[in-house]
Amino acid sequence: MIQFFREHKILQWFVVGIVTLLLLVVLTATFFDWNWARGPIGRLIATKTGRSASIDGNLKVHLWSWSPTVDIEGLHIGNPPWATQPLMFGAQTISVTVSLGRLLRGQIVLPRVEILAPLVNLERDKTGRASWEFSSPAGTPSAKAGKPAQLPTVRLLVIRDGKLNVEDHVKKMTLNGSITAGKEAGTQKNSAFELRLAGTLNAKPLKVEFNGGPLVNLNPDTPYDFNVSIVASTMHVSGVVSITKPFDLSQFTAKLHLSGEDLADAYYLTGLALPNTPKYDIAGDVQRTDALFQINGLRGRIGASDIEGSLSVNTSRKRLVVKAKLTSKTLNFKDLAPSLGAQAAPVADMKTNTHSVAAIRKSKPDKNAKLLPDADLQLNRVRGMDADVTYHAESVTAPKLPMKEMSVHILLNEGDLKMAPLSVVFDQGAVVGTVEIDARQDNPETSIDMHVDHVELSQFKAAKAADAPLSGTLRGRLHVHGFGSSVHKFASTADGGLGVAIPHGQISDVLAELTGVNVLKGLGLLFSNTNTKTEIRCGVIDFEATKGNLQSKTLFVDTTNLLITGRGSIQLSSEDINFSLQGDPKHLRLVRLRAPISVTGTLANPAFGIKPEKLALQTGAAVAFGLLLTPVASVLAFIDPGLAEDENCEAMLDEEHDATVGPGAPPLPTEK
Repeated sequence: MIQFFREHKILQWFVVGIVTLLLLVVLTATFFDWNWARGPIGRLIATKTGRSASIDGNLKVHLWSWSPTVDIEGLHIGNPPWATQPLMFGAQTISVTVSLGRLLRGQIVLPRVEILAPLVNLERDKTGRASWEFSSPAGTPSAKAGKPAQLPTVRLLVIRDGKLNVEDHVKKMTLNGSITAGKEAGTQKNSAFELRLAGTLNAKPLKVEFNGGPLVNLNPDTPYDFNVSIVASTMHVSGVVSITKPFDLSQFTAKLHLSGEDLADAYYLTGLALPNTPKYDIAGDVQRTDALFQINGLRGRIGASDIEGSLSVNTSRKRLVVKAKLTSKTLNFKDLAPSLGAQAAPVADMKTNTHSVAAIRKSKPDKNAKLLPDADLQLNRVRGMDADVTYHAESVTAPKLPMKEMSVHILLNEGDLKMAPLSVVFDQGAVVGTVEIDARQDNPETSIDMHVDHVELSQFKAAKAADAPLSGTLRGRLHVHGFGSSVHKFASTADGGLGVAIPHGQISDVLAELTGVNVLKGLGLLFSNTNTKTEIRCGVIDFEATKGNLQSKTLFVDTTNLLITGRGSIQLSSEDINFSLQGDPKHLRLVRLRAPISVTGTLANPAFGIKPEKLALQTGAAVAFGLLLTPVASVLAFIDPGLAEDENCEAMLDEEHDATVGPGAPPLPTEK
């Protein structure tokens, strides 16, 4: 071989040159001052992130190993110019070891990462610009803003004296705290991995805690589990999170438990526009795959109602997309009140099944309270997500209402909310229709179209009553349109109508006589055990709504013996009631008190009485007869000639049928 090189001088010099070059590379790599590269590396980071970046300390590289190590001192990366804090990330020292063998196979595996005194300041302003998004130097959110972070595989992560500060003006959240990750737990009470944050969420106290084992010997094929606890005012989230592939946050599973006073309070934590509810306690299994969050096995209680089903949230679009299928074995109808803006009814404690003293005191009725809630719809929340939700209650508990089941299909698209259909099924009959709220404008526009389908009146009676005061089939329609961000504001502007018809039925003689036909007889029936009934030939109630004033157009109940009529109005803006009911006999009555029953007061507190002015006139006439004639003649003032005629029931029902049910529908049955 030596003789060969002696005979080939050119090859000899070539080999000598290669060896010399390799030696120079080795010597350079060994003794090279890597601090010279701090500037170029800082400029490279700044170019990639659009932020200022610098390495203010020493930069050391240890190449001669199958696991090269890089030590960086004083790495700083700035926040965008609009941020309050100038620094986004800083660390006293960072030491990173790279697996050269995995790198040559196209995999980035870091056997060891140690960070001393890291400081992280994250901020998002009211417009949605986030400091952790690097799409532009200005920090403008990118199309991939919702994409989860996929970090390189780290076999050992050690963090000492870490600090984390979060300022999120969109979620109204402020957090400050510490993060540590050791090779083992410091004490029996401390975990190897700890994240401790405290601050506020929507001006209410917020506390976040993560606890896990040491981040040692991590394997991409072995999940990493840690416990989570989040307390935000009265809301508490707890559970176990399992990262499917450690440091790949695009996939994880969790078993979570959520409890609190009102589900709507979860908006600032989740971004979901959930309805207002009474006290809740629910749990579920969460699975994340990229931008899709799937919640299966959802179960628990909301107020006095049970709830179960499944739910998914897609974060890949500009607005969150929620799909859910929910059911209740038993729905307590009072639990729906908060979703309309009313105060939640007090419920038994979910652990002790007893009512708190505070809840009982809060439940006392307010004489000045309004029936129609005036809580405003949160427009920004409704516009911030889309939804497709179905809900069905297999049974319903409602005081004084014989409700059997309830179902609704909710569609929310770009601020347009539809409940179609909305169905309430009674023991006999149902109310079915649609509700649409267009929240795309500052003053929401609402349309309601509900149909009363063969509802039997006999099912509505007091709990202790043997029989109902009314019986018969009720059909009708409510169709109103208005504007306003609350139920009360909408009702105050409503235009439309309410019409119901009773083709035939029966009315209690007590109720009939007390409408003014024969007060003495009615009182006698009231205090006796007699419960006789009068046949109803037909009944029509028709109201017209104009700018929130509900005025009666037609109100009569035609029976075999008498005709009950009424008139009046309800001013929905003030909720004042002004009604009167009058009974006119069809046959001669010897004793009749011509004093119509009045209904006044408000929707929340109606008052019933007898109009005194007509009673005074009638009594005055009796006195005059008594003075001019004889005491016996005073009875003549109470004699009614019985001139009331039968209403044309068939014609009235046909007209009301077209108004309430719609032309072309099957005709209403009439009295035979």
